[in-house]
Amino acid sequence: MADMILDVKRTVTREIEKKINANLTPQLIAEFLKGPWKEVMKIIGLRDGCNGESWCATNRLMDDLIWSVQPKTMEEERRRLLALIPKLLHALREGLLLIGYEQEEVDAFFKQLEKIHISCVRSAATVMQTAVSENQANHDILQEIARQSDKHKAFQRDVTDPVLTNSRHFHVVQSMSLGTWVEFKDHQGVKRGKLAWKCDFTGEFTFLDRMYKVIADVPMRDLIRQLEYGKARIIDQVPLLERAVDAVINSMKLYAGRESNPARLAS
Repeated sequence: MADMILDVKRTVTREIEKKINANLTPQLIAEFLKGPWKEVMKIIGLRDGCNGESWCATNRLMDDLIWSVQPKTMEEERRRLLALIPKLLHALREGLLLIGYEQEEVDAFFKQLEKIHISCVRSAATVMQTAVSENQANHDILQEIARQSDKHKAFQRDVTDPVLTNSRHFHVVQSMSLGTWVEFKDHQGVKRGKLAWKCDFTGEFTFLDRMYKVIADVPMRDLIRQLEYGKARIIDQVPLLERAVDAVINSMKLYAGRESNPARLAS
């Protein structure tokens, strides 16, 4: 068993170092991979081996995370990033639950990660403005950046708007934690989604269904109004499938606690 643990540790360290060294990796991401994510990889490697499906998925997630913090100079990259972020954050959260990461620590890391995502897109936009402004695809990206900036300004106004701040739903929405389930009603019927991302820059809330498909991407103002008008409501009772997933995660956390005993998995 000791030899197996040592082999897994060496494999994990090698994989992480290889990915970091092959890319321009921000310090935050490098420290995250060498720290908490290294522990996640150890657990996956010990549980399923270093060549199984879970191991490969965890490895791909590292690639996606590193890719997500690189400057985005192409329209296709920008679109991929916008589609990737909710799934990426969900997968990172699930992994961190394996090692008993506290919710506050997860949220703090995500806030820092969000700033990097915004920065890499905005810095790419600056380069494009000076070098390739004639290109229509790049022009579309710049328009999108401008829209994001307008959303940021609108969000700054909203957080001080008495009409919103006096609403009984204002603080509910402001303090809504990731993982909260909300039910939305419209002319097409009822949809349920879990809050997967809160953007501190634009004030937008992204909700995913059980298949990780985006079912609602709404600014704070609209979410407050939907709650007021009964077009949205917070679901107190977690869906059955979500309870089952939580039970599995809790079991895995207990396993993680045993396997990460310092006497057996000393760093």
